[in-house]
Amino acid sequence: MNKERIIGILNEAIEREIGAIFQYMGQHYRFPKDKHPIIREIMERIAVQEMKHAEKFSKRVIELGGRESTNTGKVIWAEDFVRMLEADVAVEDEAIEMYQRHIKICEEEGDEKTKALYEEILKDEIEHKKIFNLLKGVLEVEGK
Repeated sequence: MNKERIIGILNEAIEREIGAIFQYMGQHYRFPKDKHPIIREIMERIAVQEMKHAEKFSKRVIELGGRESTNTGKVIWAEDFVRMLEADVAVEDEAIEMYQRHIKICEEEGDEKTKALYEEILKDEIEHKKIFNLLKGVLEVEGK
């Protein structure tokens, strides 16, 4: 197994997760408590899940003898609530594609432990995308 290659993809994932944390928590603060309390709560919970993903990826980097990234991935800011959720779907699409690619790299490198970690987190990202699409639909029906 090429540990440096695995550490590299794990750090790419950490950066993606950190970007998602900033984006989702920023949106959590922007959704009004009086108008969208449930969406606000969901955004916070998903951000916390992303924090846990970053932690798991970081622990694996350390297990492999590397140093975890503290860089931030891309953050998309939007003012309109529907646009925020569209941006969130895009973030999850990127994560899903990235993690599927990383799973293949883990297979190439024979790293079953990291592959299993990615597979576990990939399920969450797919669920997040479904939730964001659902929330977006609710806002569109409500007229924001």
